[in-house]
Amino acid sequence: MVYFSEIAASLYPWDIADEGIEPILNNLCEKACVNSVYLIAVMHHEKRPLTDFYYPHNPVRKTYCPEDSRVYFTPHMEFYKDTKIKPLRTSRDFLKDKDWLQILIDAARNRGLKTGVELSHTFVDEERSTKEFPQCVQVDVYGRRLGQRICFNDPDARNYAIGLFEDLVANYDIDFIQTCVIPFSAGRPVQGFNRDLGTLMGVALGGCFCPDCMKKAEESGLDEAHIKKKMVDLADSLDHPTLEQGHEIKLIMESNTTLTAFLLENPELFEWLKFRRDSITDFFKEVHEKIKAINPKIDLRLNAYISTAQELSGLDLRDLKPHLDSVRSSDYSEQSGDPARMEHKRRWLLNVRRAIGDEMKFLSAIGIRPKATPELIRQGVIISAQCGVDGLSLGHYDGATMKFLEAIKQGLDDAEVVLLR
Repeated sequence: MVYFSEIAASLYPWDIADEGIEPILNNLCEKACVNSVYLIAVMHHEKRPLTDFYYPHNPVRKTYCPEDSRVYFTPHMEFYKDTKIKPLRTSRDFLKDKDWLQILIDAARNRGLKTGVELSHTFVDEERSTKEFPQCVQVDVYGRRLGQRICFNDPDARNYAIGLFEDLVANYDIDFIQTCVIPFSAGRPVQGFNRDLGTLMGVALGGCFCPDCMKKAEESGLDEAHIKKKMVDLADSLDHPTLEQGHEIKLIMESNTTLTAFLLENPELFEWLKFRRDSITDFFKEVHEKIKAINPKIDLRLNAYISTAQELSGLDLRDLKPHLDSVRSSDYSEQSGDPARMEHKRRWLLNVRRAIGDEMKFLSAIGIRPKATPELIRQGVIISAQCGVDGLSLGHYDGATMKFLEAIKQGLDDAEVVLLR
């Protein structure tokens, strides 16, 4: 027997508005044994459903494109007094003037379910981060902004993010608060090298090199001017090399230079990787301390959605472990439709379990969206059980057919899982 404590499912406000919370909970509980639901309370601009043209069961609309980085709860402004950035609520007529998180909580508690909330990838919308708060987003070595990724060392961005966590924990009856905020930009893999070396070198094209990061690096004892110069040189050699740089890069491409050799030759890159890791860890440490002071029982959950070389984005699970209460592995290999991808899922789950230890609560996401199949979903549940997880988290209800939900229960039976109540 394998024992799971939680089968979680995420919902969006528009799901609840269109289908109704009770029919949704009926489907999730009866077909997939769900005992935990959470609202995506800050959502980025993304077409839904994500992996198919149209919804499989929405009775009102075929598709939906949400506003960028809106909040779907009632913000309490005292939590944002230390930042210029304030929560932006929806202006859509069918969503506004309602507290969608409270609606979910009330219905879930009536059924004895766990409740939670997620702060998704981006916290500040593109328009405001471009026009009003340009300092809050990451920049590369050339000063070019890197999308909407908040900089964890910018005081306004950091205080706004922490305010969101504190506000939700202080004012809502939730068991866990989860985030998959985008960490530091890892740049882009450089073509022509072996994959690992090209990925490592590409970090020089990422971020963040804003004034706040430079100041924080200097305060931490790093020679920030020297490191930035070396990163500019490396970025130049990858992006627009001189003849001399092009010759050197070609030699690296055609040689058997290893990752270790490259890092020994470029210790500044390793120092920068460690600095970014320390910045992310320090952010979660502060979040953890502040929300635990509000509610000691709250579960801070990392939605670990980068399943390859996440350390190049500043995420080090061993370093983060003291400042987390649980981890959700956000691998959706099932929805690829490719059985060969399931081995990646297995390896990533074992990677996470190794990093956080056997004692930390660990949920495995299961991709229940097209192009998944019932067989791959069942296989995903079995693999998860074999890799020592403590439960599942379904991703996501809006794109799942009823057969996919039923495959969760079948997979639990196949894996001989006992769900603890």
